[in-house]
Amino acid sequence: MTVAIHPRRQTLAADTTQRRWRTAVLLTLIALLALAGFAVVLTKQSTDATRMVPVLKATRDIQAGSTITADELGVTQIRVQDAAVLASLATESDRSQLVGQTAAQTVRAGSLVPAGLGSPQASSQMWDVGVPIKRMPSDLRPGDHVALVVNGTAKSGDPVEFIAMQDVEVIGIQSGSANLWLPPKVVAQMEWYADHGGIVLVKMPPGGAQPNLPAGGPAGG
Repeated sequence: MTVAIHPRRQTLAADTTQRRWRTAVLLTLIALLALAGFAVVLTKQSTDATRMVPVLKATRDIQAGSTITADELGVTQIRVQDAAVLASLATESDRSQLVGQTAAQTVRAGSLVPAGLGSPQASSQMWDVGVPIKRMPSDLRPGDHVALVVNGTAKSGDPVEFIAMQDVEVIGIQSGSANLWLPPKVVAQMEWYADHGGIVLVKMPPGGAQPNLPAGGPAGG
């Protein structure tokens, strides 16, 4: 007895076989991609765990209040896994900025240098002085620079106003007073002016000091 296979059944069997092969290939590709992704994650974690970062180390004691010099700052490599730890340390890129600044704290030789160790010389040599102010611009803000106009006496004995200081930075403003960055040697004099006639603040551009400004008397306004 001869059994004939219907052509349609042959086609259906072939389609089923092809679908099974395609499914097997697709599952294999998905598995390979998953393995590749897992390998990438493991590689990144391993790289992060062994990442070495150059940070600054004190080669000798750095005293608070002293000027930081280049030979006090060495570079060492540390392994960092926590970004917060790195943010608390001075890195190699900070070295040029720290040199010449004033140390805000003492760092012992061999210790890692903390971030924010230095402060600019301009402010480190100044005192934060609060003084009564007779007049000031209504739009004066912290960070503005001002000239200090005070009362004095001319050689003739007549009262005059003159500019005692220029290019003084304002730190803070209160009602009737202001905090200014002042050199220590002039603090007592400015306090005296505040008590004898008062101080007037006049806004000016930073670095715009003018030489030989004349004093003004009653006639000159």
